[in-house]
Amino acid sequence: MGKTLYVPRVEDKNSHMRMLKISSMDDLIANSMNILEPAPMDAEGKEREDVMLADHPVDLLLLPGLAFDKSGRRLGRGGGYYDAFLTRYQGLVKERKWKQPFLVAVSYSVQIMDEGVVPVTPNDVFVDALVSPSGVIPISAAAKARCQ
Repeated sequence: MGKTLYVPRVEDKNSHMRMLKISSMDDLIANSMNILEPAPMDAEGKEREDVMLADHPVDLLLLPGLAFDKSGRRLGRGGGYYDAFLTRYQGLVKERKWKQPFLVAVSYSVQIMDEGVVPVTPNDVFVDALVSPSGVIPISAAAKARCQ
């Protein structure tokens, strides 16, 4: 399909996460918490491409979370890994004058809360849309335009 896939790899406990390019599920290894993530080197011993060093922008980022609301708030696990990465990546995209990636949270319907329930901090990055078994909920103007 000609798509490039980057997968998160947690580097340390200081909210440092990288997105590394993979070509198959075989590129993933279990970390200390038994979560699959890319090995830092490929099978040939070469360092994997980091999205922050890529020559092209990412179109879409799929984001996990524990809870979401219809205004785009996303509650993670409290480490700030995704928010820190997204802030860095969005800055890079702006600097390179690329189009910002579309941020989509994937959830179960029961994870979508009423307004005001999901806590927010100044570092939180809001999502453009929610996708659940019940359907797509466009949030940002960009998402609403794509869903028309």
